[in-house]
Amino acid sequence: MAGRVVVTGAGVISPIAAGYEEFEQALYRGESGSKPSDRFQGATVAEVSGFEAQRWLGNKGIRVLDRGARMLCVAAQMALANQGLAEDGGPEVGMVCGTMFGSVHSIVSFDWSGLTEGPSYVNPMEFPNTVINSASGQAAIRYHLRGMNSSICSGFASSLYALHYAAECLRFGRARVLLAGGAEELCDESLQGFLRTGMMSPSGCARPFGADRDGTVPGEGSAMWVVESEESAAGRGAAPWLEICGFGARQEAQGLQHYSPRAEAAGDAIHMALAASSIAPEQVACVVASAGGSREGDAMEAAALRSVFGSRMDTLPVFAPKAALGEALGASGAFAAMAAGLALRRGSLPPTAGCGPVEYGMRVSPEPQPVEGEFALVNAFGCDGNCAALVLRLWKN
Repeated sequence: MAGRVVVTGAGVISPIAAGYEEFEQALYRGESGSKPSDRFQGATVAEVSGFEAQRWLGNKGIRVLDRGARMLCVAAQMALANQGLAEDGGPEVGMVCGTMFGSVHSIVSFDWSGLTEGPSYVNPMEFPNTVINSASGQAAIRYHLRGMNSSICSGFASSLYALHYAAECLRFGRARVLLAGGAEELCDESLQGFLRTGMMSPSGCARPFGADRDGTVPGEGSAMWVVESEESAAGRGAAPWLEICGFGARQEAQGLQHYSPRAEAAGDAIHMALAASSIAPEQVACVVASAGGSREGDAMEAAALRSVFGSRMDTLPVFAPKAALGEALGASGAFAAMAAGLALRRGSLPPTAGCGPVEYGMRVSPEPQPVEGEFALVNAFGCDGNCAALVLRLWKN
């Protein structure tokens, strides 16, 4: 069984920036990706505006990739290049990708054409995009990632589960190097889901923990880390950034659209992550929250944090990335983990975009906040009952 699992590289495409360094700069400027969209008749969303994958991938093979697969391929290419890995990944490099819906637009389009025009008129080239692991499969084909390839679907918590699963596979020697994170596209079908469930903010502004919050803003994008064992990194001469320490997960479903007011599962998930990391709550230096502006969801997370940290929540710095990035569903946990990693490396939490008066005594700020310590807690809680928490540590030999 291998030892410590470390992060050595990253690639990201998001509503505020494309590229790891650009993402960091935009995040710390407090930028927001929420704006009216031409793709969705003026609806306010956090989309990757003007996304043209050819800028990174060229024209070859693009036609068979849908939007979600293109974003994942771009993030994967960035992660490989960021760490100096060849784009021909080889037999020892694999991928674990978290997603909630996968290529749902491709699925609907394929099924709809079959129903309305008949099976004989369905385009067979579109069929590969109708399975939930199509994006990770396409990325593996493109970059010759011949190691393990898995897609994790656990609602809003999908990409935190993916990071944990990747870390466990590395610890048990089932892989040497993995690209791990999440990807989610924003399309007509997912937007309708936000609208019909009442999740979407009527004001078009996500205000996590805000006293006047009224819902979330739909988002999209992809964030991928290069994760490997400490021994693998040392053998390649790669300098680790972070360590993936512990993970916790619980399920407390209240229906398809409701968070549990008791917050027991969310609190248990945090306790599990801390215990798996062999640390006490007092050692956590900052929290990157799952809160996205939901009345019920933010209240549940606040209750869970209070149950774990007590009065320390009055002083513990909190960052809510969904204020800037929107609710990217299965990719949200990966975005949050990336923000937590940046906070540990910089010794400063990013500002929470558009932050105003907050409830529950959460220390969310429109300005950067100092981070004094080496552990960060990342949360990903969903209205389907999936509750996940991950602990990261600034790398130290």
